[in-house]
This record gives sequence, structure tokens and C-alpha cells, in this order.
Amino acid sequence: MREDFLWGGAVTAHQSEGGYNEGGKLPAVCDLTVSGEFSDFKDGIDTFHRYQEDFLLYKELGFNAYRFSIDWSRMMSDENTYNEAGFEFYDRFIDGLLENGMEPIPTLYHFEMPVYLHEKYNGFASREVVNIFVDLCKRIIDRYSHKVKKWIIFNEQNGILQKGPKMFFGGICPEGFDPQTFDNQIMHNTLIAHSLINEYIHLKEGYVLGMATIVQSYPETCHPLDTLESMKAQSEAFVFLDVFARGHYNSYYYANMKNEGTMPEILEGDFDILKKGKTDALSISYYMSTISHYGEESLTNVKDVVIKKNPYLEMSEFGWTVDPIGLRITLRQLYDRYEMPIYIVENGFGYDDQMKNDIIEDDYRIDYMRKHLEEMKLAIKEGVDCRGYLMWGPIDILSSRAQMKKRYGLVYVNRDNKDLKDMRRIKKKSFDWFKQVIQTNGEQL
Repeated sequence: MREDFLWGGAVTAHQSEGGYNEGGKLPAVCDLTVSGEFSDFKDGIDTFHRYQEDFLLYKELGFNAYRFSIDWSRMMSDENTYNEAGFEFYDRFIDGLLENGMEPIPTLYHFEMPVYLHEKYNGFASREVVNIFVDLCKRIIDRYSHKVKKWIIFNEQNGILQKGPKMFFGGICPEGFDPQTFDNQIMHNTLIAHSLINEYIHLKEGYVLGMATIVQSYPETCHPLDTLESMKAQSEAFVFLDVFARGHYNSYYYANMKNEGTMPEILEGDFDILKKGKTDALSISYYMSTISHYGEESLTNVKDVVIKKNPYLEMSEFGWTVDPIGLRITLRQLYDRYEMPIYIVENGFGYDDQMKNDIIEDDYRIDYMRKHLEEMKLAIKEGVDCRGYLMWGPIDILSSRAQMKKRYGLVYVNRDNKDLKDMRRIKKKSFDWFKQVIQTNGEQL
């Protein structure tokens, strides 16, 4: 492994911070995705008050990098009014990371748009919201560029094209409007935002990791039509990665929008703006794979991600395939296609961990992570320039659907869906295992 390989963790603000009514924070669009079936995002695991305690745990693990999101709904109190208290919180947060030897890697958009921008403009369906977001990001970059060098602009941006609601991006498809054209419009608008922010980060001598979530998709059979369906499924990530790597839409997806009549509104000069979208590296989240059958959806994301079962792979209790080799395939595919550095910025195993006498024996998590790291190392040996592994949720946080029982952490947080308890932090068995992995720079798994 490279001497400067990044080992760390990743979280998002709304799933962890809490402090819902503090420091001028407002409701965010992620709050509108809560069903009431599990919990909500109001309390998180209280990192708003306890981040220093958590940073000491990460320092003990040996983290040298940490990915987090800067909560838009904490940074603006109105369309034209910035919230200084929000900036001051992230001043302290970033300083705390640096003091504990971790490189801060902020994500500028992780589903935390203020609700008022959804209500007034329908979120990123509007170019006005693009302008508001770009202006905010320029202020954030101005504030932190002397402390932050690596940035992620949008989290899992290609999730826009997954079949399901678009509330995470602040939009609802208007009645009578074609849903695919609507998705393509949000795609285009967010890529314009990405490109303008990417250009500004580079002006400040920063380094950008263009991000996509990769759900590896295998043809269900050797029928050529299933292979075509698999290629179509993968194209939903490539349309974003091609802008990050090449500064333009890939020819397949652009032609497909023309052929289907789902072309978004593209303003004069937009293609020149996309040329400014080339990033310094690619970054991915990887959890699972699916299979593709011609004419069928291989993945939907309505209430949660639902994939087709692969008879050759095991499934987690939450219905996600466990496919370490798929990570190696993904790394090789992306590096063959783009020849750019790649960072894994999310990977982990969600499980309803049970604590007995303050002990959590999570061998299943160790097994999952070990196998994925083994395949990552093989991909590197095969020539892939992979430069980091940031596990998802190094400490238990609420899942993307506000469920506390879907735990990913190396550290247990003593709360459940309805009862906040004392939120005490308790190391799991996986804590010491991953500590050793980092100490040996991935040699001992």
C-alpha cells in the first residue's frame, strides 16, 4: 500500500450531528424522507456536542482522514442570509480533526438542502437553486481552503437516476411531467453546479474527488440482451463519472436522451461549463452488486435500495448482496476506463448488532471488511491506482432511512430507534481489528 494511503471513516451531518434546533439550523429535505417507521434525524448521535470525544476514538484507531458533510441547512437561514453560527461550528469541527491528525474531507452536498428551497423552487430542478448552492460553496471554500485540500462536491450524485423519489435532491416530479426527463433535468443542473464549484476549488488550489455510488451489475444470463441491460444499468454512473473525467456527457447516454425524448433543458454555454467539471480523482461508495435482466429494473430506491438476488452470493439481513469480488471488478473497470486515482469513500456492513455485558462480537463485520480489503489489495496489485479506504459509519449512526438498528460502526452508540438512552460509546470487537489493519498499512488483515 502507498505510504500516503488514506485510512479513515465517513459520515454525514444529518445522520450524526443532532443539535437540530441549535446554532440556527433549519429543517432539511432529508427530514421529508422520514417515514416515522423508525426514527428521525433530530438527535443523531449528538456529535454536535460530542465530536471531540469521537475524534479521540478515531485517533486511537489511527485514522489519517475523515469524511463528513457540511450541512447546508445549518449554513443558511434564508435564501440570501448566511448563518455565521453554522460556519463557526465547522471552524471548530475542522480544527478538531486537524488537531487529532486527520485530514478533513468535506462533502458539500449530502442531502441537506433547506426545506424552504424545496418549497419555493423544487430543489435542484431549478437553476436558481444551482446559483444559490454555488454561492454558498464559494463562501465555504473561501473560509476553509487554507485548512482543507480535498473536497467532494456531491455525495452519490448518480443516485439521481435511480428509480425512486428525488427528495434527497429537493425535487418532486410535477404532475403530468415525464419522470425520466425530470431526473435528467436534476442530473444536468447538479452537473452544472458541480462544474462551477470544481472550477472554484481549483482556483483555490484544492483537490476534488468526483463521487458516484457503484452498484456492480452483472448480466443475469449469457443472453446478449441481458448484457445490454447490464451496460445500461452501469451507464447511470458513467454519465457522471465521464463529466468528472472528461468534461462532457458520454455519447451513449446523451444519444439515449435524444432517442427517448427525455432531453433536459440545456442552456447556451452549458457544455462549456461542463468542461470545467474535470476532477483530480474519482471516489466511490461500494456496498453491493445486482443482476440485470432485459426489460426489468435491476435496482429501485423507493423506501430503500432494492436489488435482484444473485444465486451465487449471500445477502445481508437488510437485503444487500455481499460481493467483495465486485469491488475488485469495479476498481478495475473504472481504472481501465478513466486511468485516474480512485478513493473508496464508503464501504461497510450494516447489521443489527446486539450488545451483551458491554461486549459486541461483530465477527461478521470483520469478515465483510477483510474480504473487501483483500479484493482492493488485489486490484492495486493488478495496477489500479487506489489511494484510500474510508469506511462508512466508523461509529454507529442513523441509516439513510433514519433507522438506528442498521449499524455500521466499529463503535457502538447506546441508543435505539425510539429511546435515546445515554448514547454511550462502546468499542466493538472490530475496533481493535481495524486498528491493527491501519497500523500495518493494510498488511495484516
